[in-house]
Amino acid sequence: MRPGDYVAIAFRNIRRQKLRSALTVFAVVIGATSVTIMLAAVFSLKGFMTKQFEANGTFQQVAVSPQTDITWDDHNNGSGNCQTCVHLTDDLATKIGALQHVVGVARQTQVGQFQALQYGTQKLRTQQIVAYDANGVIKDTLLAGRDIQAGDGDGVLTISSDYADKLGFKHNYSALVGKQVQLIAQGWYSGVGVDAIQQFKAQMAWSSTHPGEDGRDYQPAPVTLSGKIVGITDATDQGYVIRVPLGWARGMQESQMVQVTQADQDAAQAKCRNQHTPGNCNSQPVPSQVVVTDELAKQGYSSFIVKTDEASNAAGVAKTIRNTYKVGAADAQTQIKQQLGIFNILGAVLGGIGGIALVVAAVGVVNTMIMSILERTREIGVMRAVGARRGTVSALFTFEAALLGFFGGVIGLLIGYGAVLIANPIINKQLSGNNISGSNIITLPIWLILGVVALTTGIGILAGLYPARRAAHLDPVEALHYE
Repeated sequence: MRPGDYVAIAFRNIRRQKLRSALTVFAVVIGATSVTIMLAAVFSLKGFMTKQFEANGTFQQVAVSPQTDITWDDHNNGSGNCQTCVHLTDDLATKIGALQHVVGVARQTQVGQFQALQYGTQKLRTQQIVAYDANGVIKDTLLAGRDIQAGDGDGVLTISSDYADKLGFKHNYSALVGKQVQLIAQGWYSGVGVDAIQQFKAQMAWSSTHPGEDGRDYQPAPVTLSGKIVGITDATDQGYVIRVPLGWARGMQESQMVQVTQADQDAAQAKCRNQHTPGNCNSQPVPSQVVVTDELAKQGYSSFIVKTDEASNAAGVAKTIRNTYKVGAADAQTQIKQQLGIFNILGAVLGGIGGIALVVAAVGVVNTMIMSILERTREIGVMRAVGARRGTVSALFTFEAALLGFFGGVIGLLIGYGAVLIANPIINKQLSGNNISGSNIITLPIWLILGVVALTTGIGILAGLYPARRAAHLDPVEALHYE
């Protein structure tokens, strides 16, 4: 029998019982559609996230922290208080930068000395103020304006889009670029912008008018620093964050302490003499010297972000840093891929659910083919009587079952493709509304298209093997006498 004969006979037999064939194909369609939609959604989302990490160079990065048990997710949470840990110093950054496969190191620190961001009359609680080297190692996704640059000094900052949203600029971020805001410091702030001597004088004046009260009860007016917003960053990279130049952050973390010199004491004594009360003088020495301590140099940076030449070298560089300098080091690629592995598990689970539907469909194919054999027993007997071999009969019924699976897979793919066309515009709108770059992220990869068709066709073949074998082994004489 020629291949064309198999096709013609199979189509004729499928059309003979249209309703039964349609219901059988529909069962396969349900399974094929389920598998197509669920796997397309899961692996498209995984691919989208992977591309996002690749685009900003995250897979080439290694996070370094004083804590030796660091994971990649920890590098945004600061270094914590660890007196016995190795401090992340400028010298250490230089040494790490000289390692093989390292192309850059960004020193990073977090500033915790501020309580609020103020724009006009609006005040928002600050959650994270961070600073790092503007050398291209760390890349922020910008929604408006520009990022912090190497030449920026004090008074320059960027804010994440969630801050901008709360300030009323959700769909007009560019209008916020160039605006002046204030950073309101904590009461104990002693960094740049503080006049330590004037603050001391104010405290002494307060003490003189509040006799008997503890000087610690004195609440100085909060210090505010002005800054100009130069850019709005995507909150999906890191939410509620204010970024400032590293030099400004260093000044913010300075500690200013007033110091009374011998000249100050002599001046106080001279004042007493002029008042003719040398033995009972309440004139306190007024300090004229301020000792500034660079706390960042003393305590070290909160973390380093190290960039490697290739993503494949990140794990090796992290291991070298851990073993050589006794600090914590975690490469992004290893941890992110472990996290993305959940998509593989999710895909297997959802694929299994769709597979159950296909198993049910396979039972339907078996039932359809057995019914077809019963209806065509006499026809099979005639075929065998005129010389058709058992293999021919078996191949005919197997091919017919395969066609049922094939059509179910193709129709299921078409329905899945239609669902993708409907879903993508909806998802695009959501992404745009949340200021996430990307569009049409749900796709049907070629491996999924071919895989679904091959799977349903294979299920059809497997489901048709038993009925085909049964048809092939019918006794020709008994088949001719079958009514």
